[in-house]
Amino acid sequence: MASLRRSRTILYFLTVTCFYCQFFWIYKKSRLSENSVIDPSMTFKAGMIEDTTNVTVLKLPVVHVFLVSAYYYPTSKSLGPNAVALNMVVDSKSLNIDNATYSVVGSNSTHRVISNAPSQVEGVPNCRYTTAMASTNSVSNLAKLEMESNGMTVEIPFKKARYSAPRPVIVCISPQFVAEQWQIFMMQVHVSHRFGGHLHIYLTSIIDSYFELMKKYELLGFITIDFWLRMKFSKTETPFFEPNGNVEWRNQAGAQIDCLLQYKEAAEYIAFFDMDDILFPKTYPRYIEEFQAEWSVDPLSNSIYYGRREHEFVKAEKFSEFNFPDLVTSLRSSSTVKRGKVVVRPDRYNSTWIHYSWHDLNSRIIASPNLIHVQRPTQKHGDNKMLIKWKMEFGPLNETIKSVDIAAIQREIEKIRNDSSIHSDISPRLPASDFYLPIVFDCYYKSFYGAAFDNQPGGFLCPNADSCELPQRENFKCIHSDAEYHSGPHMVPYTFHYAKKPFWSSSIGCYQ
Repeated sequence: MASLRRSRTILYFLTVTCFYCQFFWIYKKSRLSENSVIDPSMTFKAGMIEDTTNVTVLKLPVVHVFLVSAYYYPTSKSLGPNAVALNMVVDSKSLNIDNATYSVVGSNSTHRVISNAPSQVEGVPNCRYTTAMASTNSVSNLAKLEMESNGMTVEIPFKKARYSAPRPVIVCISPQFVAEQWQIFMMQVHVSHRFGGHLHIYLTSIIDSYFELMKKYELLGFITIDFWLRMKFSKTETPFFEPNGNVEWRNQAGAQIDCLLQYKEAAEYIAFFDMDDILFPKTYPRYIEEFQAEWSVDPLSNSIYYGRREHEFVKAEKFSEFNFPDLVTSLRSSSTVKRGKVVVRPDRYNSTWIHYSWHDLNSRIIASPNLIHVQRPTQKHGDNKMLIKWKMEFGPLNETIKSVDIAAIQREIEKIRNDSSIHSDISPRLPASDFYLPIVFDCYYKSFYGAAFDNQPGGFLCPNADSCELPQRENFKCIHSDAEYHSGPHMVPYTFHYAKKPFWSSSIGCYQ
């Protein structure tokens, strides 16, 4: 068993670290905490630094931290009693934050305890801001949570972690912005529901009619919708670089950590997928049975790793025309299986990256099935320009989808489609063609995909496309997440920022 485990570990890292190797040269430049200094020739006022030429090399006098979320666990199988878990985005260039420790103050009606919270970071090292998770153990019946730095404190909001889940398998869907691909959502939500999964979906912005459709599914118990907020520093006494444009892919890893921390004590298994990652179990009728069988092969695994096979399919233009058998018939597979996603045992996982955790040395690769990755839907009457730019060969469907499941999913779709409010109000307003998808894809291609996969000019900088220009339209409006933003007092070395009381806004527009 030991030699088998070593072989699996070697295979896993040969598979997943090739991407990391591409970044190795910039890793040496980007971990500048020990070598970088405050440039004496540059003077900055308090507030955001507009000059981004030194974004990855300049060491600032204060490390700015955005507290994405904090959770309290009266009991935890892996974190212990009265645990606190912090999900943060931290300026990784002003101080070496690898294995950094944060000071946490927990209070109840009778006690106040200061404890140290060691952390681990997730993600590529060439972004200014890095996702980090820290945890510690505090007081029972936690009533107040503070962060401390050199004798100063700031109170931060926290939530009690969930101890029950709608289903034993939670599928965490990465943050959606300018979301318009309701056809992919329909595929994901019905496939997941058919096989016993519950979707937890993070939203930054979404076409209003699509949002209303999601809300219907939330009322039916298929999904949970959650806010995914932009990071804002409401005030600072020291300079800082804008966080959203200098963190990896909208802090997608932070959303997955948030979902993990929410359901850590409630779910038996947690999957971290994008909306276009569709999993059909190979052998068993439900995800939970499939995962249990996979873990029986190696009970000591922390996670199982599914590759992603690229697929195309033809989209229905109208909700009334959406037909699951037709969609499956139009699915075509590529021969390439790309870097995939993990399903984890939450009692063995405390943080994760976009594709896996950098700290998980005990994951098992699943040879078959692969995730059906439907990143590139085809429009019946569109120009499909993104398909021309990123060429890929497709052939017959190379994953198994059982006819009994196709028929059952179609029956469920027809039942929901007959809802009078969906039929008369929401359905006619859903977008029939792509607008934002080709714009976002083009921006992503220029900033990252082209250099990474197509040998196009460009360097491996921080994977981010926050500067994408997204035109607004009169006929399609967006619902956007928003919140109250707060900054703590000036603290050294860490100054903390956070948001609370999130809400949906119809006045911001269709933006990241």
